[in-house]
Amino acid sequence: MLVDILTLNAKVGADLDGRWNSLVTRVRDIAPTVLMLQEVPQFAAPAAAEAARGALGMDLYVAHSRMFNTAIAWNSRILELTATEDRYSTSDLHHGYALGQFTPLGTTVRWPAPLTAISSHLTPFSATAGAEEAKILVNRAWRYNGIGIVGGDMNYLGLDDPEADWARLQPHNRLARCVPRTSPDAPWIGDRAVGRVFRDGEMTDVAAHLADLHQDPGYRTPTCGGGIRLDQFHVTPALRPAIVDYRLVDTGDDSDHDGVLVTLDLDLVDLTATLAYA
Repeated sequence: MLVDILTLNAKVGADLDGRWNSLVTRVRDIAPTVLMLQEVPQFAAPAAAEAARGALGMDLYVAHSRMFNTAIAWNSRILELTATEDRYSTSDLHHGYALGQFTPLGTTVRWPAPLTAISSHLTPFSATAGAEEAKILVNRAWRYNGIGIVGGDMNYLGLDDPEADWARLQPHNRLARCVPRTSPDAPWIGDRAVGRVFRDGEMTDVAAHLADLHQDPGYRTPTCGGGIRLDQFHVTPALRPAIVDYRLVDTGDDSDHDGVLVTLDLDLVDLTATLAYA
């Protein structure tokens, strides 16, 4: 049973400058099973969220947020929603996260745990702070017995991704995304604290995994103009053998991020890798 999961930072203001309609067209052309959205504060208004459901042809859950809401949409003919959650979105994360628990409707065996899908957007101000937020996402991915995927704008270099051309970035972006320098002449080096959190939380960076598996650095292609693969998927061990494909989705002028699409075969999920949360 193949499912496509698309993560997309819509770039705040898409509803005000006409980009949202173009993004909807791009999404509908792909017809993902799950859509993870970031920077969609307009959907905090119930009427706007309902309009988005109609435009996308998908159900939609919008998380609470202190800044620029996240959301998750799904095809209810393929996945049955059993619960949503954003418990720590306004207390511990800058942007928050939208978590959905799903029962797949077409798998060959009954699962002992739900598919937990989390759309998130880490703080852009500090890799150290982003790493602390990432710890919460890892916790939530494991919380419901560990068939979990986290997707979204992770905002920092992947663990083994090549260094960005830091000279191209503005000072505030370098400051947030690099380790402190020892002197004004020292080179800028990316801070990979967020990647280490996902690794140490026993989660797999999908693009990096496929890049290593196929010896193809193209999987590590940056997702934004800053030359960094900000948009990422991380999966728990149960989902690692289910990874089938991954690709970027060109957004043209409709966002400052490309979308990222992962294909999973839910019949290949390792159900022995679930773990009762304690």
